[in-house]
Amino acid sequence: MRVRSAAGVLLLALFLPSLRTPGAGVTATPATGVQTTTLTASLVASGFTNPVGFVQDPTNPAVQYVVEQGGRIRVLVDGQVQPTSFLDLTGQVSSTGERGLLGLAFAPDYASSGRLFVNFTNLDGHTVVARFTRSPSNPLLADPASRFDLAWPGGQRFIVQPFPNHNGGQIAFGPDGFLYVGMGDGGSADDPDHRAQDPSTLLGKMLRLDVSVSDSDPEGYDVPPGNPFVGNADVLDEIWAFGLRNPWRWSFDDPASGGTGALVIADVGQGLWEEINYEPPATGGRNYGWRNREGAHDHIAMPPPFAAPLVDPIHEYPHSDGRSITGGFIYRGSALPDFVGRYFFADYVTSRFWSLGLAIDGSGEATVTDVQEHTGELAGITSPSSFGVDAAGELYVVSHDGAVYRLGSPVAPPPTDSCTTIRPGDDWTCHNGGWLPPGITPPPSSPPPTTPPPSIPPPSTDDCTTIRPGDDWTCYNGGWLPPGITPPPSSPPPTTPPPSTPPPATDDCTTIRPGDDWTCYNGGWLPPGMTPPPDSPPPATPPPSTDDCTTPRPGDDWTCRNGGWFPPGHPGGI
Repeated sequence: MRVRSAAGVLLLALFLPSLRTPGAGVTATPATGVQTTTLTASLVASGFTNPVGFVQDPTNPAVQYVVEQGGRIRVLVDGQVQPTSFLDLTGQVSSTGERGLLGLAFAPDYASSGRLFVNFTNLDGHTVVARFTRSPSNPLLADPASRFDLAWPGGQRFIVQPFPNHNGGQIAFGPDGFLYVGMGDGGSADDPDHRAQDPSTLLGKMLRLDVSVSDSDPEGYDVPPGNPFVGNADVLDEIWAFGLRNPWRWSFDDPASGGTGALVIADVGQGLWEEINYEPPATGGRNYGWRNREGAHDHIAMPPPFAAPLVDPIHEYPHSDGRSITGGFIYRGSALPDFVGRYFFADYVTSRFWSLGLAIDGSGEATVTDVQEHTGELAGITSPSSFGVDAAGELYVVSHDGAVYRLGSPVAPPPTDSCTTIRPGDDWTCHNGGWLPPGITPPPSSPPPTTPPPSIPPPSTDDCTTIRPGDDWTCYNGGWLPPGITPPPSSPPPTTPPPSTPPPATDDCTTIRPGDDWTCYNGGWLPPGMTPPPDSPPPATPPPSTDDCTTPRPGDDWTCRNGGWFPPGHPGGI
């Protein structure tokens, strides 16, 4: 693999003899201090199949991508899962066990180049890093025909994996614009061929590549001239760091959000310890010790490591606390001000969550200041397989069980005890248990609201001049039909008989009495409970039944009575 030359670029030293081991002899323990902010997790989207990644679209803050282990990349727009996948490689990916589609990264110039990269295990179980381009017609689609697999030393377009586990799989662009590739040791237990310390293989390493090459480049990348082993014929130029077992999620402390640019790597342990490694910005050539060390502890002494010193982790935890670490991010958002600068991580097996504080010294090295556990606050999230950040730096957790959550803090309680729901906006006012919109200020002594009175029956239609007796009565040809009679808009008339026959009207009420307990008064029916004055005139004899229907007869067999037309067979028309 050729090395891109550049004038004035200084090569990093192959080894750093003065490099101290910041985590030596230090094991952080949970803090006993009181947290000032409580975490919450809100569900963003669910229904995914074995998701392992959450990646922000660099061109659109509203768009993120969820990587499914089986081979699909799903699209979220404003939190809504889109029906069409961004990329579907299900027929080209082996996804059993730890294999699958494991990584996605967008090029720094994605807005103009449309380039993206994925890491997956092919049908033979070997690691492929492939380049794609965005569809020219739809920004939410990758062009599957644009696939180009990077070619590795020896000419193969995949990295041979001798065993089905420990594939690593994450890829990401660093602040330097280069693509980093995290490789596991090739699998099995205790790295049987000592691959993580073998300078002639890419397994068990962190790689760094310059992928800003032309489309016609036969390999798809150059080696950055600043890679620490360039010029050493015994070491592959692509190697950035040694001694990793299975780096499962790592991230850069984003300088654009106020971070240092450091690389933080969570490395899954063997049988005793899970570890977090910290690398100051632009500090290549480190050896994190596997398999000679597990965490900060001696493991298998022989063969000896490729080179010393071995850099111990800044934090580790025993398998009594968890058995498979999932790395996260140093938080740089704004929703959790008390957590800015803290590194979040989790354990996949036990579904436990923590954050730790970092103290950075003058040389850029970090030590852990305290560890806080958040498992109780995030108890609803199971099998955390990855973390992610959005365009604002806010933190997300991916559950391998199929969901994505956003971390935040609880909403501030309402200003008074009587409002138990969330305030719609900062300028809304709580009053008598409800929120008043901006511009409405109730008097300080307003009485609480009372139970609203029963609703008034709706007004009649244009051809019914009296109040509807009830919500289930129907106006037809100027008269109210009782429940059970629904006339069609035209002949023939309805034949369903009504449930009962109301009594005839008195002489001054020309419509049918709604019920036996209704009283006629001044031409209208008073409902039960409303008694007319004592001097009300007594009921009189009903008027004739043929001269008080002023609307057209619906049919020859309809009967006029008390101002309304009765259908054939209706007792009220007799």
